[in-house]
Amino acid sequence: MKRQEKEPWNTLKKAGIVLTDAEKANIEVADFGLGDLERTWLQLLTYINSSRCCAKELILFPVQTCPEHKHPPVEGEPGEEETFRYRWSEVYLCVTGEPNTLHWFQGGPEGAVI
Repeated sequence: MKRQEKEPWNTLKKAGIVLTDAEKANIEVADFGLGDLERTWLQLLTYINSSRCCAKELILFPVQTCPEHKHPPVEGEPGEEETFRYRWSEVYLCVTGEPNTLHWFQGGPEGAVI
């Protein structure tokens, strides 16, 4: 898709994020198995991802949503913790309770980087 190939760079540039060629090549598209790339997906660049910790740039186009989900315990260990660092534009975040609770987030009218 043309939109997926070009727009992440523009969005990241607006956020003041400079990437190496290797980082650009590692941007992934996550559609969460829903097949609705206009509304429920995001693009992400993973810097680190372990069973307990991850660091990523999440790129959302205008009004796109990362669907409701949670991070359950795995093999007796607590689920993954998330800390969001706002980078650019507006982000709407819904968290309904304590850790391992359902949550979702959405880019604002210009999209977002978190």
